[in-house]
Order: sequence, then C-alpha cells, then structure tokens
Amino acid sequence: MDGRSGKKNRQNCCIVNCVTKITKAEQFCHDILESDIKRAKAFANIIMALGSETTAKNRTQLSESPFFQYHYSIICKVMEELGLQLHSTEADNFKSGLREIFFEYVPRCEEYKLSSDFTTVRKPESRTLGERGFVHIPNTRIYGNKPIDIGYYVSCVNLGLYDEEHPESWSIPLDNQRVEVDADKLAVAVEQLKKLLQNIHLPFGKSAKVVNTADSGYAVANYVSPLIEAFDNLLLIIRLRHGIKVYKPYQGEQSDKGRDKEYEAEPYYLQTQSSRLVYNPKTKTRFEKEQRPIFELPCDEEHNYETKTARGRELVVQLYRWNDVLLRGSKGFRMGDKPFDLICIRFIDKQTGLCLFTNDMFIAVWGKNRRSHTTIEAQNDYKHRYDIEPHNRFSKQQLLMDKYQTPEVQHLEGWLWAIQITYWLL
Repeated sequence: MDGRSGKKNRQNCCIVNCVTKITKAEQFCHDILESDIKRAKAFANIIMALGSETTAKNRTQLSESPFFQYHYSIICKVMEELGLQLHSTEADNFKSGLREIFFEYVPRCEEYKLSSDFTTVRKPESRTLGERGFVHIPNTRIYGNKPIDIGYYVSCVNLGLYDEEHPESWSIPLDNQRVEVDADKLAVAVEQLKKLLQNIHLPFGKSAKVVNTADSGYAVANYVSPLIEAFDNLLLIIRLRHGIKVYKPYQGEQSDKGRDKEYEAEPYYLQTQSSRLVYNPKTKTRFEKEQRPIFELPCDEEHNYETKTARGRELVVQLYRWNDVLLRGSKGFRMGDKPFDLICIRFIDKQTGLCLFTNDMFIAVWGKNRRSHTTIEAQNDYKHRYDIEPHNRFSKQQLLMDKYQTPEVQHLEGWLWAIQITYWLL
C-alpha cells in the first residue's frame, strides 16, 4: 500500500468515526426529547447551545448559538420546571431515568471506578438567593485573608473511564447535589453514594467490584463506617493526612470484665521521622515529642517500578503496604471492626536518588474484598482521582456552572443537572 492510499484510508476512517460520533450525539438528544423532562425540546436546545457556544460568558449569550431556537427567557422557564421535577415525590425515579439514558452509551464492565469530591458555587453578591452559607475557597490573592466566601457546596460523584490500553481518562458526573447550609456534608455524600449503588436500574449492584476514591477529607468514621457496612462489593480508596495515628488490632488476652480491647495501646504515626515538633497552646511554645513512625512496623508487601513524567524525568516509585490496620472511631460510628490496608507511595528521582516530595503519600483501602485489589492497582486508581478536578474546573469555566444568576434555589439545582447532562452529551 502506497502513501497516498494509506492517507486516503486514514481520512475515510476519520470520516466514519465522525459520523459515528454525530450519530451517537443525535441519538442522545433524541433520547432526551423522549424523556420525562418537561419542555424537553427547549431543554435539548439549551444543552446543545451550552456544549457548543464557547464564547458565552452567561446564560443570555447562549441565545447566540445556532442551536438555540428560542428567546433567551425560555432558560428560566425550563430551569423552573426542572427544579420542580427534582423536588417532586418522583424525583428519584426521574433522576434514575436520566441515568439509564446515560448508561446506554457506557460499556458494561465487571469493575466500576467512582470518585467523590466537593466543589463550590460562589454567590457572594446574590442577596436574594436563599440558603447560602460560608464555603472554603483557595485564597492566594491577598496574604492573611481567610479562605472563605458565600455560596454553596456541591457534592459530586463521578464515573471514571480509564484503563491501561487507553491513556486518555474521563471523569463523567453521575450526580451533582447541592448541600444545604445546615446539613452535614459527609452525611450528604454517604446518602448520595448509597442511592447510586442501591439503584436496581444501574449496573453497580451487579458488578463484582465498585471502587470509590476520595481525598483526605473523607477519611473519617462517619463516612467510611456506614458505607463499608452497607456494601460488600465496595472498595474505598482514600488518602490519609500525613502524621495521623493508626493502630494494629489488639492481639493479647481479653479481660473477663468490660468491653473487649480492639486497639493496641501504642499507635503508629504516618511519618518517617521518630519525633515531631508539637505546639503547646497553654505555654505557646513548641517542643519535641517522640512518635513511633509507621516504618517501624514491618510491611507486608513492597514494590518498586520505574516511570517517567510528562517531561521525560525518570522516577522510581516505591510502594509499601501494611495489611489490617485501624483508625479510631467516633461517636455512633465504630471502626475497630473495619480494618484497612495502608499503602505508602514514595517518588524518587532516578538520577539524584532524592525524594521528590518532603512527605510521603499514604492511602487507605477499605473493603471486604480489598485483598483482591493489588497495591499497584490501588495506586493507579488514586492517581486518577485527580480527574474529577479538571471536571470541576471545566464545568465552571466552560459550562457556566457558577455563572447562572437566579433568586430561586430550585432554579440553580435545575441548572446543575443541565450542566451534568451537557457533560454527558460532550
């Protein structure tokens, strides 16, 4: 085959792929038109305009898109209808029907990868918008300012699409839920994930394993305990803060009186040094405190492999694994019967032999079938937890997630679902 015929075949393949993608997009919009969404035709116009009009800075400018066939005021009416549907008695069935449409385009597999995170919708100037509260924001503009603003927390659960054969990874939203100002964020996240896993119309209950990754804010008893107790096929891979205490299960003789011991008396600290400077609030001074590092406990597994960064820097990745360690529980949430596997991840420059970061990364793997997940698989899954961060940024910068101005909270929640369905279309 000569070069010209090869080029022609590649062009034909590209044309076929584009036609296939257009056909899937058209079919998806057709499914949306046949869904239970009220004003479905206008809603389809909105998501097509939202996904194509890259110059729009607010919802009014979406009317400049060739896909938008209505007056811009229809957006408010559609979001009002959608918000009412999301707060109706049939809201769960309504959301489940939309997710069934999405999963028609997702290949079925035995193992699903999820990730949880909180993002913020900042509304400091929307005085007529109710139920706002303080939210944490990254503040690097003015030194000394408190990193808070007025707005809402949004709890996100995303589906991760990645594997070893395809380096491109996608984080697709399954549910974006506004957290009420007086609600416990982690309790909302637990119920949100439970509803997804318990839905009989979704494939999670029938899959052999569901992996959910999260950052260190989720490594607490009131998040881990209810999920591990409820699902046998769930694995939680959560980062742990540097320097916290972990325990080994108690192996000694139990007393005839009182409650059985679950923890060893002396903890291990997630650090490499044997002591640390601790601040005394009474004397307002710092002093050296002896702390037993986790590396004094013999590890159960150890792995090394070489890799490269995107710029070609050669690295050596060292992995250490300790099986069956414990975290302390809290009031109402027991953790002594929920052991996890602790994994330490260390990156070393191959040329200099020095560690890239001051502190090692520690992740915990909870779940009844956690031993079926290898150390390298756990490290790879947590690496892809970052994929949800570009999703949050893209939703705000390109899909106008925090640009929707309305005095009604229900309209805002309808807009969050419009953003989510637009992401499915893209």
